[in-house]
Amino acid sequence: MLSFSWVRAAIASLAAGRKIRVIALCDGKRLLAAAPLIRAQAGGWELLNHYKLHEPADLVYADEAALTALAGELARLGLPLLLGRVPADSPTIEAIERAYGRRCVVVRRQAAFPYIPLDADWSAPENQLSSRRRGDFRRARRHADEHGEVTSEIVAPLAQEVDELLDIVFAVEGLSWKGELGTALARDSARGDFYRCYARRAAGAGALKLGFLRIGGAVAAVQISVVQDNALWVLKIGYDPRFHRASPGILLMVEQIKDAVACGLSRYELLGTVEPWIQVWTEYERGCVSLRAYPANLRGATALAREAVAACYRRVARNSFRGFLGNFTCKR
Repeated sequence: MLSFSWVRAAIASLAAGRKIRVIALCDGKRLLAAAPLIRAQAGGWELLNHYKLHEPADLVYADEAALTALAGELARLGLPLLLGRVPADSPTIEAIERAYGRRCVVVRRQAAFPYIPLDADWSAPENQLSSRRRGDFRRARRHADEHGEVTSEIVAPLAQEVDELLDIVFAVEGLSWKGELGTALARDSARGDFYRCYARRAAGAGALKLGFLRIGGAVAAVQISVVQDNALWVLKIGYDPRFHRASPGILLMVEQIKDAVACGLSRYELLGTVEPWIQVWTEYERGCVSLRAYPANLRGATALAREAVAACYRRVARNSFRGFLGNFTCKR
């Protein structure tokens, strides 16, 4: 996410016990650009607003002039960088390549994330589905109706209302497989604290949207989203597996899309990665890349050489495995 509030929340909640470094450019009292960095385990410096969250992230800047100045400062300081998942069309890529030198920057493709361009036709999202998928949607709704009244609520809470509502969100998210794996926000204290901190800031700015779908009075699905750059960005979703036949997450998503269209937003950004259930709704996706930038000094040259050797090793291992599969025959 590309906001100063996201960065501030990450610094406050994710960096405990780790070495952090924030490079900031200011014009008087106005913050123009920032690179919040945390020491990576493999060496170098990783973007703090990507650390532990794995969402697409970027340097934070007010305009491209500020970005150019920030990239130049990072290179001047000799900081080896790891930018784990940057949008492939981000100006940051070219700015870092100019500052460090193209030969000192390694760019690799990463998982894309999906989005839906919105227009008036999306005021009835289910009509965008194929006839077979519309039938699936109607069946899910009938299953929901069997449990009682189905209602949805999309709220833009005040900052002081956030924690009580997030208690509900965290509880529902923890009922799914995320709870069993220990990745649910209610069980991951660092990430849970981050989303609480960020949600309060977003609510204070009027950007937070919390969605709730109730079936027969019980909260069956939840969603945390924010409005930014005329789009709705979906940060977290969760559902109660008791209602899985009713696809409560999909039912809530439909209501969120309707609300986004009614508010005049132009995009519904799903973040995460492209998955089959999302491809039912959209074919649009945003490519992402990772960047490893090495400074023009002995340490940077050593790290770049190590990266080249590792890449060569991966390529040889991959080709050897393919050769093994090509020669492998199954005997009956």
